[in-house]
Amino acid sequence: MSDSVASDVLAVDLQITYSDFALDVAADIPLTGITALSGASGSGKTTLLRAIAGLERHAKGQVSFAGQDWTNLPAAARGVGYVFQDARLFPHLDVAGNLAYGAKRRATPAAQITAVIDALDLGPLLHRVPATLSGGETRRVALGRALASGPRILLMDEPLTGLDRARKADLMPYIARAVASFDVPALYVTHSAAEISFLADRTLNIADGQLTGWSPAVPRLIGQVVDTAPGQVELAIAGTHIWLPGHGAIDQVWTIPLGQNYLISADPPGMSNAALTLQATIDQADPGSGTLTVQIAGQHLHLPWRRLDGGVPPAGSPLWLSLPNLAARPIHTELHITDSP
Repeated sequence: MSDSVASDVLAVDLQITYSDFALDVAADIPLTGITALSGASGSGKTTLLRAIAGLERHAKGQVSFAGQDWTNLPAAARGVGYVFQDARLFPHLDVAGNLAYGAKRRATPAAQITAVIDALDLGPLLHRVPATLSGGETRRVALGRALASGPRILLMDEPLTGLDRARKADLMPYIARAVASFDVPALYVTHSAAEISFLADRTLNIADGQLTGWSPAVPRLIGQVVDTAPGQVELAIAGTHIWLPGHGAIDQVWTIPLGQNYLISADPPGMSNAALTLQATIDQADPGSGTLTVQIAGQHLHLPWRRLDGGVPPAGSPLWLSLPNLAARPIHTELHITDSP
């Protein structure tokens, strides 16, 4: 990561042994924005998350965050907001009661609870009990309860599991908005490429109980909010202004993660159904590393290299980047100068 970005480091040196599984990890994990912990089912993602939170009885070793030793601290004293796969709301309490429970644990100020309610659009749900909530509403309340406790970090264990694609798409902006708005770093467990592409600022991989390294950062465009309307923001990016769904404030930094949802062309695309087309300049194309580096209004993007016109395009050549669809999210104001570890 860039030294100019202040980030809290989660240091883990943990061993857990069961009859059919062993976890052995040692790493310093920078936590700014959203760090995805990705791996196949059974790779140890949830076990590691529980050990960090102090919920894993069989864990041996050490855990520290931002220089504070958590090794002998009980879970309640670690300042962790934990969002489980199955939400685990208290069925006998309404939404307001569930939020109040989280707030009571650390005497969270009323103003922050109000901010949580506003950020997650929980106002209309406050007097409803969990049994009457939809799957997406339940997940928003679970995230709200975790934020209401005033956590130092969020640990999120596949919080969108069991939801269909449309509900996941609705909820991901809420997660991004919460992390950016409350400036609380998150370690987000998932094996979903779509969730990683939209949410993750960096991705740490795990397999067979061992950390296996960082994935390359998802390329993304950076813009700034210049205007807002109910449920929408106007984003200025590369000299182009576009309206996108979302809730934001003037001057917020937002990102459009590209993932695999883009097209590149060495020729002007002409009339197109693309939601956004931007002209770029090629810095270099390196088939050996499989990377194409382009510049768009001062932003440098590293894209998977694809053959253009049958060969390697020379530096300085124009290039057009087209996005068939747009999805954007707010990020921490310093993350635009952050690279993956």
